[in-house]
Order: sequence, then structure tokens, then C-alpha cells
Amino acid sequence: MNETAQLAKAAILAGKVGTLATIDFETFGPFASLVNYSCFNKGFPVFLLSRLARHTKNVLADCRASFLVAELPPTGDALTGLRATITGDVEMITPDAVIKAFLAKHPYAEAYVGFGDFAFYLLVPKTVHVVGGFGRIESFMADAIF
Repeated sequence: MNETAQLAKAAILAGKVGTLATIDFETFGPFASLVNYSCFNKGFPVFLLSRLARHTKNVLADCRASFLVAELPPTGDALTGLRATITGDVEMITPDAVIKAFLAKHPYAEAYVGFGDFAFYLLVPKTVHVVGGFGRIESFMADAIF
């Protein structure tokens, strides 16, 4: 794994929140929302989503999505930090497989994890586009990172 891929994977594994971009079920245009996540398997992002949320309605209508994870620098221009955009398909996953890891990163989610409208969803990556700082831009097939 090259250095940029290693940095991207470390950022994905360390993160807790990112931007989920889906295809809107009504307008068929882009729709982005901030979501909490944890990682499963080789680092695949897992989300706890409510069926009442627009992004969930979107992935149920069209599973294609992208997910942006960013490492913001402590000071200065946010665009100098590492960003990784993962593209792939979102699918429902059984809670047994992911609940412990998700609650370890998001213990407050225990208050609503059992609500009937919430379920866990896994982003199965296809590609990862990484901006690792100025002039350091690479795209990878998912298996080069996960």
C-alpha cells in the first residue's frame, strides 16, 4: 500500500463523522448530509440511519453513494488537510455485526439504536479519491485501501 493510501485508510479508521452524498429520490440530483460512522470489516464505513431521514430514503431508492472523510488541520486552511472520498453502494447490515464498534465510537447512540426506524447501513467501497495536501491527489480502486 502506498503512502497516500495508508494516510487515507488511517483517516477513515480514526474518523467519527463525515459527509454522505446520495442521489435524491425526488429530484435525482445530489444530496449531502453529515452523518456519524464507525468502521467494519477492513474499514468499510457503517452508518446508523433513520428511515425518516432523507439520505436513508435516498439510499433505499438508489444505493449508489459517496462518503467524504476529512482530517482538518489544527490551524490554517482546511483544504490543506487530507480528504478521502469513498464511492460505492450502501446496503443494510445486521446490527449484530456492527453495533459494538458503532457504540464504542458513538456511545450516545445507545439512546436510539433500538428505535424501530433506525438500522445499520454499510458502504461497500468501489473507489477512493484522496487529496493528501497540495499536489498530492490520487485515486484508487477500493481493494488498494481496504
